[in-house]
Amino acid sequence: MNKLVFAALLFIAQFVSAQDKSFEQRTGRISFVTSQNIYVRFESTNGINKNDTLYIADNGKFKPAIVVQYVSSNSCSGLSVTNYQFKVEDAVIALVKKVIPPSEEIISEKKITQTEPNLTPSMVEPVKVTPLPFMRLNGNISISSYSNKSNGPSSADFQHWRVNFSFDADTIARSPLFLSSYINFSYRADKWNEVKNNIGNALKVYDLALRYEFTPATKLTLGRKINFKTSSLGAIDGIQFETSFKKFVVGIIAGSHPSFTDYGYDLKMFEYGGYVFRSDTLGTVSMQNTLGVFNQTNNFKTDRRFLYFQHTNNLSQSLGFFVSSEFDLYKRQKGVDKNIFDMTSLFAMCSYNPSSWIGFSASYDARKNVIYYETFRTFADSILESATRQGFTARVNVRPLNYIWLGVNYGYRFSKDDPRPSKNYGVNFSYIQTPLFSSTLYINYNRIESGYVTGNYYGASLAKDLFNGWVNLTTGYKRVEYKFASGTTNFFQQIGNVDLSWRILSSLFFTASYEGTFQDKQTYGRLYVSLSKRLSN
Repeated sequence: MNKLVFAALLFIAQFVSAQDKSFEQRTGRISFVTSQNIYVRFESTNGINKNDTLYIADNGKFKPAIVVQYVSSNSCSGLSVTNYQFKVEDAVIALVKKVIPPSEEIISEKKITQTEPNLTPSMVEPVKVTPLPFMRLNGNISISSYSNKSNGPSSADFQHWRVNFSFDADTIARSPLFLSSYINFSYRADKWNEVKNNIGNALKVYDLALRYEFTPATKLTLGRKINFKTSSLGAIDGIQFETSFKKFVVGIIAGSHPSFTDYGYDLKMFEYGGYVFRSDTLGTVSMQNTLGVFNQTNNFKTDRRFLYFQHTNNLSQSLGFFVSSEFDLYKRQKGVDKNIFDMTSLFAMCSYNPSSWIGFSASYDARKNVIYYETFRTFADSILESATRQGFTARVNVRPLNYIWLGVNYGYRFSKDDPRPSKNYGVNFSYIQTPLFSSTLYINYNRIESGYVTGNYYGASLAKDLFNGWVNLTTGYKRVEYKFASGTTNFFQQIGNVDLSWRILSSLFFTASYEGTFQDKQTYGRLYVSLSKRLSN
């Protein structure tokens, strides 16, 4: 802020004496726009200095637009001081004091008029820094209700409330300070006592962090944040520092892991480590690699030390590859600490899309099972996911006609803990803009065969946009048939659902969904209602 005030005073002082001085009007073009800086390209930046003001032309007047922060030989960047939404190739004007050689001091009044106008203070608006709190703001706030009703004596009826708040703000008070947040407050109405005993049973903070950018290459993050270069670590409560030079990015992390019981703050789960990231590009081929070492503790005693590696590449516009792995470096066995090198996690995926009508993908997943702190998945969906996520998976997607998609997938898994290998396969069909109803039709089938369960999963849905897209109506049907190897009673369900989405205003949305589940002797009804407001500037 002090820099902007100084720039304003400097500008006013310059133009008080502008009656008898000559300025050169130099036009540049916007080359790049980020959440913090606007980058401008000139033929030359001679005469443009830090804290100078750049302008946009509006009805014959020059309005202040950008205060320069960084200058190179033919470009500069700075902070916006206007509400104008800059776009690439927009024209920006710099008023540079003209240096007149002694041999050219006598110039006719007529020649000056023909080449460029005399600039006077009345032609240029003084710098007025609008005190906007944020350069860019994105967020969402919503309240929703999830009600369950059953006719079975063993299933209790309940109502579940959920309030969600997410908020991202860039350049707070025109400073290099950024804020991000994602917070949920979720509870069952009949279990409010559990919330009063421990608010962590309802309050889940998935993201709440401040980031300060010293320069575009160096930044410091404080709070709870997932680092996407080391995403397998999950959220980190603490400090994350990152700086880049040439093709390398170096990061240091120190903090703690959220509690496994209620996802609250737990200093005893202290962890620290660092990583190196490198990005390379050659023509259309790009490649990114991340290598990191981390030490995780439990009650401040080393619980796990591991090496993390992640690789991404695009060998061509149609071929991509991703791999993520972890190697344990430490093990405590019978009270003795040991250094080891043991792969404990691996995920690899390759995709190939030779044309717009066909695509192939294959993946191998040997990661641990996912823990959900919140989920609306049904029992049938959970079984399907646990049987199909791990192991080897291959998929083919074909578009035989413009509005028709057909997909086929196959999965295979064998673990030493499984009595026999598990297999799953499925097919799905999508038809966009069906002839009779101008709607989207989706049909899918999945078959799972494992040592614990064998079953079929059928599904179909039809979605229709109404009132020029302001309302969307979806109806669907599912049929689930599971047979368990342990002698448990076979599982059979028929599920029907109706979903309504209504965009009340451009940033206000209402959603209502009903799902009915029907079994031989028991039925369930679930009603979901939500009202959400999008936040932006």
